[in-house]
Amino acid sequence: MTTEEIALICELPNYTSFLDASFYLPYSPSIITKYVNNVENELGLKIFIRSSKSRPLQLTDDGKTVIESLRRINDDYNYLNRQVNIIKNKGDRTIRIGSQPRFGNIHEQRILTDFIFANPTSKIHITKSTADDLIRRLVSGNLDAAFITFNAALDLNDYFSAHGDKIQVTHIAGETDMYAGISDKFFRSKDSVMLKELEDFTFAFPFPSENDIQSAMATQSWKQIAAEKGVDLKYFNLQGYDDTVFEMARQKKIAVTTTHVPTAKYEGIKFVKISDWTGGTNLYFLRSRANKSLVLRKLEECVSSYRAD
Repeated sequence: MTTEEIALICELPNYTSFLDASFYLPYSPSIITKYVNNVENELGLKIFIRSSKSRPLQLTDDGKTVIESLRRINDDYNYLNRQVNIIKNKGDRTIRIGSQPRFGNIHEQRILTDFIFANPTSKIHITKSTADDLIRRLVSGNLDAAFITFNAALDLNDYFSAHGDKIQVTHIAGETDMYAGISDKFFRSKDSVMLKELEDFTFAFPFPSENDIQSAMATQSWKQIAAEKGVDLKYFNLQGYDDTVFEMARQKKIAVTTTHVPTAKYEGIKFVKISDWTGGTNLYFLRSRANKSLVLRKLEECVSSYRAD
């Protein structure tokens, strides 16, 4: 099997079918089928249960066993390539940063602004994805650094146990507040509300319902807090946020969740603080230990000198 085939196999569990994957990956459905067949034939076992109208693409029991080994091979290969590229391109001033698709990334925006002003010739390439995917990209060498929020209840030592030698983690800020972006037709004279007052709203989250550990924990946190407050909440999940969600919120009772009031203003939308919110997240800066570039060291200096308000 080739490294390209292994990389594809590792990506496919993120999609519902070979056709779905072909919309996002640089392969046609027929090429995807060919690559999967090549790997399955070489290993002598089936990795995937193919999708149908009633069932999405799934890993077989054998597939669940071997996929972790294939991911390690893929990560190590990408990690090697990244090390070689760093050695060959010591003067490269481009830095690849991962970030989650959420509104109100206040701290990272300020850090990156400080970095850009201090290093005007450096270039930043930002990838938006879920926490687990950003970690995979960081470990494999496809990212140099990432800003990621973790649920306060997550055991980071356990979460990073397999990657501690490849990732350095720095705490930036704790986030204990929660805000909801809603139509300014509601609560005109109030800047904060109780969760119970939002019971008629549908809460919009910027991540799939159970796409990774962080998404599942975030959803569970909302359900747990709502249950403690005796509130029956409604939810819907999005693959990231864009202005469309505010267009919907102006027309319907939709509450757009965020841990910070965004710096941008949205016409017809006001942000109210959920005063009885009891959840919490922590924002961290993660960097690749293998990357010894000057540009990454400069970014790390901006992180170290940053002080959250």
